[in-house]
Amino acid sequence: MKKERITKKRARYWYELLPWAFLLVALPVSYFVWDSERTFEFNTKGHVFQSQLNETSARVASQIAKYQQALYSMRSLFDSSEFVSEHEFKLFVDDLLNSNVAFGLRQVGFIQYVNAKQKSAYAPVTYLASTKAHAHFKSAANAFDYPSLKRAMELSAQYNKAVMTESVGFYQFADVDYTFVLPIYSRLDIHRDKTIDVDKQDVYGWVFVDLDIRAILSAVLTGAEETQIRYALSQNSSLSSTTLLYENMSLPDQDSAFNERKLIELSGQNWSLSAQSLPAFESSLNAISSRANKVGLVALLITIAVTSILYLLVARLRTFDALKRANRKLKLSDERWRFAMEGSGDGIWDWNIEEDDVDYSKRWLEIFGYQAEDVQGTLVEWESILHPDDRPLVVTALNDYLYGESGHYSLEYRLRCKDGSWKWILSRGMVVARSEKGKPLRMVGTHTDISQLKESEEQIWQHANFDHLTGLPNRRMLYARLEREIEKCKKTNTYLALLFLDLDGFKEINDSLGHDQGDVLLQQAGKRLTDCTHAQDVVARLGGDEFIILIPSIDDDALKHLEMIAQKVLTTIAEPFDLKHEKAFVSASMGIAIHPEDAGTIDELMKCVDQAMYESKSRGGNCFTYFTPQMQEKALNRLRLSNDLRSALTNNELSIEYQPIIELRTGDIYKAEALLRWQHPDRGWVSPVEFIPLAEDTRQINEIGNWVFAQSIQQCQRWRETVDPRFQIAVNKSPVQFMSTDSAHSAWMSALSKTPEQGGEVAIEITESILLESTGQVGSKLQEYRKKGVQIALDDFGTGYSSLSYLRRFEIDYLKIDKSFIANLEYSAEDRVLCNAIIAMAHSLGIQVVAEGIENQQQYEILLGAGCNFGQGFYFSKSLPPAEFEAYAKRKTVVSLVD
Repeated sequence: MKKERITKKRARYWYELLPWAFLLVALPVSYFVWDSERTFEFNTKGHVFQSQLNETSARVASQIAKYQQALYSMRSLFDSSEFVSEHEFKLFVDDLLNSNVAFGLRQVGFIQYVNAKQKSAYAPVTYLASTKAHAHFKSAANAFDYPSLKRAMELSAQYNKAVMTESVGFYQFADVDYTFVLPIYSRLDIHRDKTIDVDKQDVYGWVFVDLDIRAILSAVLTGAEETQIRYALSQNSSLSSTTLLYENMSLPDQDSAFNERKLIELSGQNWSLSAQSLPAFESSLNAISSRANKVGLVALLITIAVTSILYLLVARLRTFDALKRANRKLKLSDERWRFAMEGSGDGIWDWNIEEDDVDYSKRWLEIFGYQAEDVQGTLVEWESILHPDDRPLVVTALNDYLYGESGHYSLEYRLRCKDGSWKWILSRGMVVARSEKGKPLRMVGTHTDISQLKESEEQIWQHANFDHLTGLPNRRMLYARLEREIEKCKKTNTYLALLFLDLDGFKEINDSLGHDQGDVLLQQAGKRLTDCTHAQDVVARLGGDEFIILIPSIDDDALKHLEMIAQKVLTTIAEPFDLKHEKAFVSASMGIAIHPEDAGTIDELMKCVDQAMYESKSRGGNCFTYFTPQMQEKALNRLRLSNDLRSALTNNELSIEYQPIIELRTGDIYKAEALLRWQHPDRGWVSPVEFIPLAEDTRQINEIGNWVFAQSIQQCQRWRETVDPRFQIAVNKSPVQFMSTDSAHSAWMSALSKTPEQGGEVAIEITESILLESTGQVGSKLQEYRKKGVQIALDDFGTGYSSLSYLRRFEIDYLKIDKSFIANLEYSAEDRVLCNAIIAMAHSLGIQVVAEGIENQQQYEILLGAGCNFGQGFYFSKSLPPAEFEAYAKRKTVVSLVD
């Protein structure tokens, strides 16, 4: 009985304790559930916080990468041209500076490497371009003065890559933080093959961009989360030191629920992006805590068992829902990333390497014109749309990156569009997943359409290397080809020939038919020259009507046939050109020079062929002349003589002699021709035939002619007093003086205004070429002279395109029969007939005639019988200095009076 009571008591005790026991079990369970809820929500928010930080760091790296690519684009400009002018450089970077995505970009420029042996190894900025907001900033600083920039330049040259450095105050911007530099090499193979050892002599310079990190981050970090998360970007200068570069808001130190840091490594710089949650971000956590407390309160009020079961069930359901929300947020984050990338105009590709499945974004399909059903998304398909010329390079670069032989994947190549056309793209990518053994599993990247950039580069290259009118290579390309061919000649022991052509009579075509027809003639001439040459030859236009033919890699046998080629070219050019319903005829003066026989360098070779061409010009044109050393000596003497002529007037080396002009009927002397003489201090008397053309070429004829004119007026005034009151001196005026500025004309008119006779002392002798090329300006000048009483004499009559219309229009007073008609007058009946005809024609027009070059009695008597008015020549007297002329004139006057 007693034993039974004890058993029941124990059962009752266990029963009473069971709720408490269950409660003791339920309370920890409730607490665990409550705490798990808080922890789960906290971790979920932490994942969102981490995702936002990763997305922000990716946008920062992406924006900086755009400017890194801009450096490679600028380098391609230098690769495509032998020389890039500042104007071309600024045109090239103008779109970059003014684009909407160029926030934070302040300046781009080019620094030229000068000489490492000099005190300063780098030149000041050679080219500089700024955004509109900072266009007024310029730099006179030297890159060598900034160690940080110098190190970056040396590193970039050593490793052939873009390097970022801290700001060195290079342009004295208060808000510039970093500078990107990229080397430019004089050897193009360095750009294409990065395994080539680089020497300092290979470095031509650096292109650079200056970035305002604050402006970049301010634009990148603008978003909805900027009021919920504080971002701060710092530079890790060393293990223990950091420099704050940017923070989107300044806050006092405070505890935050989330603090994360992301390391960003860009082009040699280590940055740290820190994120700190703000109260607005954490406010949702307070709600979590309140919700957990309510759950605990409900657990106490309801049966622990039921509440625990229900709470666990709800918690399980809540867990699944939380996972779904997390997945949705992750998907949204991925979509935002894709939207940010596609918003920049790039197409995105995602390659599952194990399954060989490539996923292309909508923007990628739009760029190349495909529909989603047009692509299978395999590596084989991608290789099939690669340009055949680019495929080996692209496949090699991809494999090198995937298997660790290259640290990055970024290159330019062409892909085929749906319509069959090709587009240039910049492809960049990175492996985002690897197996435990390091095998690549997934790779993502972008394709940027750079077709317009490539087209611009091609246009720049064409403009820099080809003549816009004829489409032939210009001087720049010719010199580049010459440089290569000269090096080739050294290796193969062969020759090259240069044929330099200048078109004879082209100016007359231009003046008569107009410049547009002149351009058509040049185009036809360029095509004819191209048709005369072989594929390996180069036909270039230097400018104007000058062409060069380069015949490379010729041996001794080919040299023997060079004259046949030259004659073929001359014959082709001499054929008529059809212009504006008119047939035009020109010929060519050609010079020929051979490398290495005549010259070893480009400049020397061009000088030689130029001298040979001018020798052909002097021979009358329509011929070719080989260069000889005597031409070089002649050109050197001409240069020295030209330099000496500049000081001849100042040093009183020039003088005037006067040749008597005799009135044939009476023998009176009251006319003379002023003839210029030069007594050189070393060479003695220099022939006018030699130095007058020099004076005309260098335009010194204007100053010398003014002096001759003034001296002749003074001399004539004296001889009117001492010899004959009718005395008149004829002064030659060259076409150059007529075509020059009005200063020479004003000087002559001023000298005439000071004479009491108002111009009667002088007559101006002109050539028929002036009348042929006459313009309104020439005619008005002649009329002004006539108003001053100056008479006009037409010199060398009969040797040019003589026309009666010129004699009537310009009111000529004297015709001077050229001495070539007088030389054989006593032997040639034809010359006598011509002289008689000229004299009769002139008299019928009221023009007097002067015969030049009379050398004997027979010539004198024939001209006198023909009615010629005046004569001059050695039969009467050579040219004489003023004193001797005056004595001669007085003596002849006395003899005439006695007779």
